[in-house]
Amino acid sequence: MVIIYLLLTTALAQTSPYQYGVIYEDINHSGDGGLYAELIMNRAFQSANQNLSAAPLAPWTSPSGAQLSLANSGKTLSSALKTYLHVPASAGTVSIANPGYWGIDVQPVTYKGEFYVRGAYSGNFVASLVGLDKSTLASTTIPATSTDGDWTHITYTLQPSAAAPNTNNSLVISFDGSKASGGALNFNFISLFPPTYKGTPNGMRVDLAEALAALSPSFNRFPGGNNMEGNGPLVGSPALPWNRTIGPLIDRPGHEGAW
Repeated sequence: MVIIYLLLTTALAQTSPYQYGVIYEDINHSGDGGLYAELIMNRAFQSANQNLSAAPLAPWTSPSGAQLSLANSGKTLSSALKTYLHVPASAGTVSIANPGYWGIDVQPVTYKGEFYVRGAYSGNFVASLVGLDKSTLASTTIPATSTDGDWTHITYTLQPSAAAPNTNNSLVISFDGSKASGGALNFNFISLFPPTYKGTPNGMRVDLAEALAALSPSFNRFPGGNNMEGNGPLVGSPALPWNRTIGPLIDRPGHEGAW
């Protein structure tokens, strides 16, 4: 759900007595899972912060049965993204999966993805869009070599040939466990984007952004509503600090929403 407030005001009026504007209110995943085009939920495990006991793995699972866990020891991806997914390796295929926000709507368009991996590995990663019935909707093989001393950045594209019959689809990333010489691999910032509004990297969903643009607002306020003032100094998070929302994505620590 995307909640948009349309304001009628004379404060900004110049040539017209009325001006319409848009204020964004982040309710019920209207940002992540809505206007923001990122398809992967909990892509960087940011709600963990330093308290791993409160860190959610959901909705990540392992179709291969690996015992997934979160960790923050050793070299982290960045000072902002300190928690990562730890995946024990075993003989055969090891896989992790994410269903996005209540499923991924797969269409015959180009999807762009990326992830970071740390751990001694030389082999292939396979990124796939997979249906609930385990049918493969799109897949790509990515040859890669990674080390335990640093994070390796992997990029990939997926091109489904047809639309999926429903949204019960997930992103699955798999690797050959026998080639992970350290016995495990670590993952962070696992991302997948469909085409975005005007092709902007890290951009907005096309349909929702076009609907907003069609309103021809005179101004936009983002963030809006409670994210402007936060929950108050005594009961919750402060206002959204805009200067922590710019720069490279892996250097952005995220922010707990007021809702």
